[in-house]
Amino acid sequence: MKAKSGLLLYQMLWVTEKLLRPTFRNLDQSFEGWAYQNGLLRQIKRLEAGGLVESRTGGLGGARFHRLTEAGRLAALGGRDPEAAWAAAWDRKWRLFLFDVPESERSLRRKLTRALAALGCGRLQGSVWIAATRPQGIDKVFPEEGGDCSHLMILEAESRGLGVDRRMVEATWDFEKINRFYQRHIEVMERFPEGGAGTGRAAVAAWAARENEAWLAAVGADPLLPAVLLPKGYLGRRAWRKRKGVIGRAAALAELVMNKGEEPRGVD
Repeated sequence: MKAKSGLLLYQMLWVTEKLLRPTFRNLDQSFEGWAYQNGLLRQIKRLEAGGLVESRTGGLGGARFHRLTEAGRLAALGGRDPEAAWAAAWDRKWRLFLFDVPESERSLRRKLTRALAALGCGRLQGSVWIAATRPQGIDKVFPEEGGDCSHLMILEAESRGLGVDRRMVEATWDFEKINRFYQRHIEVMERFPEGGAGTGRAAVAAWAARENEAWLAAVGADPLLPAVLLPKGYLGRRAWRKRKGVIGRAAALAELVMNKGEEPRGVD
């Protein structure tokens, strides 16, 4: 997905109910009107064709309403739902993903490692990757049928106790680095423009781009483990709580600056 389309999905989160229940809204209203005036209607149509946005027609004059689909909401969040991941009940089993790829197939090795990392898996050692739950989409990386999969294997291992589990987490993921990403994101949120007299669309849009970039960097590095496995001092849930509140204020601010009657900025 292009960065501009990803940013538009993120901006459409502003008109959902606290990032949880996407709601149909008219493109002539509030933030959607802003997007429409900025020449983003064609992007919205492309997102709709890709199953990330859906629309319906209704009301007086046959107005067209849009909202994010569940797939679109997840894409805007960085591919995974943090609250669902943290709340997941852990069955005390580790999923191990092993592959033995010869040096002559380095491109395949890189493809596998990038795909596993994107799904929240972590490298325990060598070509052994682990996850606390079976990642959605793992079958596309390790197909059960078709292709040459003789060098790929998925195993399950029983937990040997919470102490061992937490040491595995520490050995597999760099949570100091992950926390640095979240700390940067928190700092960006703390610079949210509060809607004073001098606040305009450019300021809101610039902040939105920085916030979205900082969030994607943080959540992209985070395995989003079940709560029982999270290390002490983990900042992800704190950042998420703050983000929900800030984006709620962002929606109100977007409507405020729309009502100032400023000229639209940007093009498709």
